[in-house]
Amino acid sequence: MAEVAGSLSTLRRVARSREVGTFASLVALCLVIILSSGETRSHFLDSTNLANLSRQIALVSIFAIGETFVIITAGIDLSVGSVLAFVGVLASHLMMKAGWAWPVAVIVGLAFSLFVGLVHSVLVGWVRLQPFVATLGTMSILRGAAQLMTGAVPIAVTVDPYNFLGNGAWLGVPVPVWIMLVVAAVAMFILDGTAYGKYIYAVGSNEEATRLSGINVAAIKALAYCVCALFAGLAGILYSAYTRQGDPVSGVGYELSAIASAVIGGANLMGGEGSVIGTILGASILSVILNGLNLMIKANTSLWEGVMVGSVVLAAVTANTLRSRRR
Repeated sequence: MAEVAGSLSTLRRVARSREVGTFASLVALCLVIILSSGETRSHFLDSTNLANLSRQIALVSIFAIGETFVIITAGIDLSVGSVLAFVGVLASHLMMKAGWAWPVAVIVGLAFSLFVGLVHSVLVGWVRLQPFVATLGTMSILRGAAQLMTGAVPIAVTVDPYNFLGNGAWLGVPVPVWIMLVVAAVAMFILDGTAYGKYIYAVGSNEEATRLSGINVAAIKALAYCVCALFAGLAGILYSAYTRQGDPVSGVGYELSAIASAVIGGANLMGGEGSVIGTILGASILSVILNGLNLMIKANTSLWEGVMVGSVVLAAVTANTLRSRRR
């Protein structure tokens, strides 16, 4: 594994250089919006808009960090948006329909998301289904289950302590941002400070060589998919708290946002590359683009979001591919 350690050190140096470039792009993007028309600038710099933007960045970052774990292993998880929606609906249903205490509803929601991760682990790691197929199946199942549970009608949540998780602030900083910082710290520790972190990069870089080194590849992938589902479930709790409802159609297209954030931040869809800081910066760029789009285009902005996110993904993947070929 000495070669793995050396390769990981090289990847970290490359990741840091990319993070600097991504941060510079984020600053440039913000400057473009600030230097635009006076109305757009004033709306962008408004304290309410900045608070909402920081919440959005935090929420996207949380489930995108989980997606990064899977992408590093050369996998993909298309179910994050559906996990997010179902867990939000499940927690809302338990509180408002079943009368459960909100902490118990949160724990049950997170436990269920972890169960989804275990299902993915079995299907991908041991049954050896293609990640695309396995997670596409659960994406459809969970989206349909959320619709069935609610009758396609959102469940309003009136539990103030629960809603505080999405809308409250501590020391002037929105609660989702604090939670995102904790998630990021834990994820960075796993990837950079544990043997598992070395193995997850090794699996993505060369799965067969890693297996021949005596490492249980299926177990490494299992942990990646469990982390991804757990973080998606956590984001689902925060989204439902933020919107004060469990909405079965929430999170549609969020799997693309997760992939876009990771790839913008330097993750390689072929595996072996990616970082937590890079993903947060990628989520920040994506959120700032969509926020600026909402400020500049007054009509039918939601129709443009899919176009923008898809364009960003294509541009980032193309840049990644060309950079890999040059190396």
